[in-house]
Amino acid sequence: MLGRRRGAGASEERARDPEACREAALKLLERARRTRSELALRLCDRGYPHEIVTQVLDRLAGVGLVDDSEYARAFLAERWGRRAAGWRRLEQDLRRRGVAAEDIDRARARFRDERGDADEVGLAARVVAQSVRRYASLDPRVRRQRLYALLARRGFESEIIEQALRAVPDSTEEQARGSAHTRRTRA
Repeated sequence: MLGRRRGAGASEERARDPEACREAALKLLERARRTRSELALRLCDRGYPHEIVTQVLDRLAGVGLVDDSEYARAFLAERWGRRAAGWRRLEQDLRRRGVAAEDIDRARARFRDERGDADEVGLAARVVAQSVRRYASLDPRVRRQRLYALLARRGFESEIIEQALRAVPDSTEEQARGSAHTRRTRA
């Protein structure tokens, strides 16, 4: 019983130690890139006081180890094109991770500067092309509504959706029949 109190007191002392908090933050950063708010949440959950966590994160940000703008840029680079999603969806994902709007804007600008191929219309058209078979048997008007809704759920803006639907010819029914024909001939 006495040992537990000492252990509890020692961990309480350790929780007030900024150096221990810094070590815990560095261990978290070793495992994966994290946003400032995610680090703050995890450190507070481990019992470090908010003041010490803020102090430690300011220090880590000062040396460039915690940078939400860079986190957002890396996130965009990783996610772009992997599973086609519009900017709106990607921004929502970043906001959910605690990245501020200014950091998202900076990251998006840097991402576009680095990669000139940030063609959102092309991504949306790719989603349409991949979904043609699924909606092939539908009336063209209903097919267009479903494709529009699919793209909207993926975070594409209405202007992008319209351009993508125009970019993919209305012969999507023919493409779907062609892929169905290909499947039958393979079988």
